[in-house]
Amino acid sequence: MKKKILAFTLALILALSLAACGGNSGAAPSGGSTAAPSADVPDAGPAASAEVTGDSMTISLFAGSLPENTPTGGALAVMADYINAYSNGTIQAEAFYDTALGDATSMVQGLQQGTVDIGVAGTAYFSGLVPEIEVFQLPFLFSDLESARTATAGPAADAINAKFESVGIKGLSFWENGFRELTNNVRPVSTPDDMSGIKMRTLPAEVQVETWKAMGALPTTIDASELYTALQQGTVSAQDNPLHEIVSRKFYEVQPYVTLTDAVYTPLYMGMSKATWDRMSETQQALIVEAASVARAKQLELTDEAQAAALQTLIDNKCEIVENPDKDAFKQKAMPTWSIFTDQYGTDLVDMIQK
Repeated sequence: MKKKILAFTLALILALSLAACGGNSGAAPSGGSTAAPSADVPDAGPAASAEVTGDSMTISLFAGSLPENTPTGGALAVMADYINAYSNGTIQAEAFYDTALGDATSMVQGLQQGTVDIGVAGTAYFSGLVPEIEVFQLPFLFSDLESARTATAGPAADAINAKFESVGIKGLSFWENGFRELTNNVRPVSTPDDMSGIKMRTLPAEVQVETWKAMGALPTTIDASELYTALQQGTVSAQDNPLHEIVSRKFYEVQPYVTLTDAVYTPLYMGMSKATWDRMSETQQALIVEAASVARAKQLELTDEAQAAALQTLIDNKCEIVENPDKDAFKQKAMPTWSIFTDQYGTDLVDMIQK
């Protein structure tokens, strides 16, 4: 009898405690959750502070082939959290990483078809739809990081976004992978003349091949997955990549010389399926744009941290770093290759950037 009374008492206490917590753990009340966002979510901007209304939907945010523990992966998580915190329960955003929804090429196709809602990847993956997006990767186009970041949020970016509208993608934001820096295992490089005769792996883009050929290098294209082995075996003796890529792929183990050329700026592009965009209310659309902007700021912050940490790693591993090469001399050699782009697509975008 005592056991029955004790069991009844415990059940009663449990029932009362559930009632005090608002009942069961089912779906949020109609109109969305009113819970305050966690401390990790940035403060609400104007769009998030407004009352977001619209049909309920679930959307995917995809980082292509990039893992979650990269600056892009971290920023994408922030974007998803921001949308979930401030959409008034009308949008449930879920982030995916590292080919979870396919590779970056299929991601772009998914954006067109509406099977992926939002995706971010290197601009090369989008260039088959809008080739002009490659303007930002003209060699030695930018004198510093601030200029590059200003350009990818300015009139040239707006013009490129407009072109994507016609192919079923709503442009949201440019993020970045950073400036490509030179490494080699032959000698320190301070001027273009120092590149003479060095076998160098370059990107497969014609502009990049011709740029390094103009420096006197012997360029060849090798897939990124095979590059470490090619450097180790001497198939090529030089390559360029952002510092955090150089460190994450351990190129410094076989490349003791590093030159901070800032040769090519490598942006990332975030697009949204136009089909998904058109299903949203104006307040939902405004929230998505704001979330992309908030996440861009976070991605740039994380990229800066990754680059600084990578530079320290190179120093710790006794790499010889040329911090102030003759960039003007490099640029003079490289500028004639810009015509490969401008002869096809005109100079309007370049003019917008340089202004």
